[in-house]
Amino acid sequence: MDWWKESKLILLGILIMGLVGGCAMLERHVKQPEVSVGNLRVLGMSLTDAQVAIDLEVDNPNPFGLSMKGLSYRLALQDKPLFTGIVTERVQVKANDSSRVTLPFTVRFEDALGTLRGLAQFKELRYELSGKADFGLISLPYSRTGSFALPRLPDIAVRHLRVERIGLAGMELALGLEVENINDFTVRFAGLSYDLRLADAPVLRGESSQALSVGPNGRGILNLKLNLDYGQLGAVAKRLGSARSLPVEFNSRLTATGKVDEAVIPYRWQGSVPLLR
Repeated sequence: MDWWKESKLILLGILIMGLVGGCAMLERHVKQPEVSVGNLRVLGMSLTDAQVAIDLEVDNPNPFGLSMKGLSYRLALQDKPLFTGIVTERVQVKANDSSRVTLPFTVRFEDALGTLRGLAQFKELRYELSGKADFGLISLPYSRTGSFALPRLPDIAVRHLRVERIGLAGMELALGLEVENINDFTVRFAGLSYDLRLADAPVLRGESSQALSVGPNGRGILNLKLNLDYGQLGAVAKRLGSARSLPVEFNSRLTATGKVDEAVIPYRWQGSVPLLR
């Protein structure tokens, strides 16, 4: 081996030893950043969806700044993975400081529960957020599980049936449908379709585009105008003229509106209703 080759081997050995010693020194003096996940925050709520956000806090315990290149996320609701993605925006974290990254989501309850009738079965919605924060040389995993309260379906009942007018061709009725909102936000309906039975007789099938908004923990009345001929009324017509109350079965499908979507909620109500004139 000549002198030049021997010198290169010696220099290479010195360089490797320096790198190994440098890595050991880096491990002693450079601390790993930390990623913590806060609780899910509900920003807005309706009967069909919710706007939520989850904050991630990136802590840098070092005396120099760090750059997070991005992060991946996966949000599962009721054990169903509904949201996955990557945030590519760089986040600069100053020395001995922290930065916050907020992940916003719009949750459709039908996606998580299968149907809005699931709101009658569940009081809370489970979630699990997981992913990795990319710092270049290292990638840190994070996760958080928890739950948040679901809205409650309004109570709906037929409160009265009024005979508005009796003519030669038939009757004009007004059916008072009461909606009781037991939530801390306004519920909105864009209309409904329905089947009406009076005294066990199928009388009418129809729909209404009449909108209804009911404030937080409030009640509202939706008055449906029903025009029925005597062929539709049949044997019920005589009872409408003399009875004080009438057995009513009301099957409906109400269209609830939310921030980004509409959804249909089926309702069924049966009982004895005062007959007003």
